[in-house]
Amino acid sequence: MFYKYIIKFDSGEEKTIDIELDPSTLNITPKITADFPEWTLLDYGKCIVCPFNDASHKYCPIAQNLAEVTNMFSDKASTMIVDARVVTKEREYFKRTSLQSALSSVIGIYMVTSGCPVMEILKPMARHHLPFASLNETVFRSISSYLLQQYFRKKKGLEPDWELQKLGKAYETIEVLNRAIVDRVRRASQKDANYNALIILDVFAKMVPFTIDQSLPTKEFRHPDH
Repeated sequence: MFYKYIIKFDSGEEKTIDIELDPSTLNITPKITADFPEWTLLDYGKCIVCPFNDASHKYCPIAQNLAEVTNMFSDKASTMIVDARVVTKEREYFKRTSLQSALSSVIGIYMVTSGCPVMEILKPMARHHLPFASLNETVFRSISSYLLQQYFRKKKGLEPDWELQKLGKAYETIEVLNRAIVDRVRRASQKDANYNALIILDVFAKMVPFTIDQSLPTKEFRHPDH
């Protein structure tokens, strides 16, 4: 599986980001490099929900995979307007948008496929990644993807979470992780494109539990089999 992001600036400058995923695990294919910047070290601004220690992981897996993109756009302003094209095996997407919007789409893939256990719950969405997804699309895809997982848990004889309780709690944990990653990326950036892209993702993450609490009748809802 692959996603190729081609971002072209009005100046004529063009940057390409190639993302390859293992189709069976949805793990990102890591970049081969001799060294990574200091801000990617696990204990450099380690988030409080991190399950790893530096004995098993020298680097934060998300930061490690974001290093190249962060460096690529570290001197760019978030409000710059770009032509963003995304090439996949099935189709292509195009949007003229702000750089922060294009980068939030890129960074979203990296975060869920880097091997961080906190983000594991969102990994299935990477198989049907939707570039430039709106807030409503993101909330819909997240909740529907999770409910589909619960259906298959039920089919396997496992206890399903029809009330979405675990999803809401997972997003609360993801918010903590997001703040830590924003801090890392901010220290590695001269301008704000990278970390504002992450802030957009964090806003989206906040809306999922809000939707569950405010818009879905989770307390009254019971699956017909219950």
